[in-house]
Amino acid sequence: MNAELRRDLDLLLLISIGVGAMVGSGIYTLPGLLASVSGPLSILAVVAMSLITGIFIYVLSELGKIYLKSGGLYYFAKEALRDLPGFITGFSFYVSCFVGTAAIIYSFILYMSFYFPALSNNLTISPLGVALALFLLGIFSLINILGVKHGAVTNFVLTVLRIVPLIVFIIIALISFKPSNLEPFAPYGFGSIWLSIAFGFWVFVGFESLVLVGEEVKKPAETIKRAAIATLFVVSLLYILVILGFIGAVNWAQLGLNRGNWSSLASLSAPLADVSRSLGFEWLAMLMVIGAAVSSAGCFSDWVLLQARVAFALSREGHFFRQASWVHPRFKTPHVALILSSILTGLVIILVPSFPNVVLIAMIAEFVPYAISALSLAVIKEKSSYKILGLAGFILGSLYIYWACWPWTLTGTLIAISSLALYLIHGPGNKLDELKKTAWYFVYLLGLTILSLVGDETFTYNNFLPISPLNIFKTPLDILAVSIFATAIYMWALRDSIKRNL
Repeated sequence: MNAELRRDLDLLLLISIGVGAMVGSGIYTLPGLLASVSGPLSILAVVAMSLITGIFIYVLSELGKIYLKSGGLYYFAKEALRDLPGFITGFSFYVSCFVGTAAIIYSFILYMSFYFPALSNNLTISPLGVALALFLLGIFSLINILGVKHGAVTNFVLTVLRIVPLIVFIIIALISFKPSNLEPFAPYGFGSIWLSIAFGFWVFVGFESLVLVGEEVKKPAETIKRAAIATLFVVSLLYILVILGFIGAVNWAQLGLNRGNWSSLASLSAPLADVSRSLGFEWLAMLMVIGAAVSSAGCFSDWVLLQARVAFALSREGHFFRQASWVHPRFKTPHVALILSSILTGLVIILVPSFPNVVLIAMIAEFVPYAISALSLAVIKEKSSYKILGLAGFILGSLYIYWACWPWTLTGTLIAISSLALYLIHGPGNKLDELKKTAWYFVYLLGLTILSLVGDETFTYNNFLPISPLNIFKTPLDILAVSIFATAIYMWALRDSIKRNL
């Protein structure tokens, strides 16, 4: 059953997977929230997010050329650091994948409820919506079991369909652009850009998909790098133009809002559709709803395809159920991993039918692997330029974890530490020795949690705990504290890992 995966993905299909995994429903729903936090300054926030994402994409594409194995982020940490860091990183990323897949299908259900209200109640999926979500999960799982090429071609078609409505919106919005909407440019101060970045990162999640299918890419060393550059360019340009058009096209009077009251835009559940309607284009509003639904469905299809690769990788290394590494003898796909991952996504859909809750869980579980991947590159590559790049990526990843808000930093730490139970069952060798030599990882996770607790109270969201951030380190002191702490952990881990590899 353990056969080789088929190399069916060329440059165009890989770009469609990358763009498809990133351009989901977030770009249709988040512009209003970003503008409500920082007003027109959110345009610069999206530019900043594009640049930061570029660093992570470069890190992952470099690692992807070295380790051409399905599973990506898990292998990077395992080979560069140790077995346990690799496992924790892979487990955290796997959680973010199957929980994030549930969040994406929730977006689809929520947009469909615009016309079929019985599917949801506010941001909670109804029993009927849950049934529809499970049905769609089964359909897309079957498509991907039949073969990665069938799934990738489906994703390519859906990627094109989800981008076209955004292009139409950009054209109409820029034609209707009101320069007066840009004044004042930073109505809530320039410090508000950090919170805007914290909320907005969700729209950039998914770029790691380019390396998750490394074993299935034709001429991977060349194709992955070219696909990474193309994906970043397309997505960044699209996002910047959408937020620019949205800010400039806001018609305060038609929306029934006070001019310049950007915070009121947080009430728009379908901001692109609402702005389109306020401009008098009902057909464009309908197109936005359709585009958001197609976008959610396409992104959902991508992650059903990709999440199984992480389970496949963990299983192949002996850290997960061995059946998850089986490859279908006919279709050459990891069918057991696909089925298992879809079952876990289904359980999330049934047990946690709340869109905000699953988004927060998915995001905090995903930030840790990004930071660890940057550290992995610094360990593997000897040139000093890679050490600097690795440090920059590690600090930025750590800041994102901090910005993800209390109490979700604590939630992410608990998820990562809970993976120790699986490791103690499936992990190889002297587990106690492995725990001692990986002490920096646990200090890192606990340290970021403590910094989140003593940090700026601005970075808290949907707090379900009786304790809130203590506001001891206010911005920018909190940024400095996180950066210094991350640098110390980086030097500690880098020294130990390089010493181990000598």
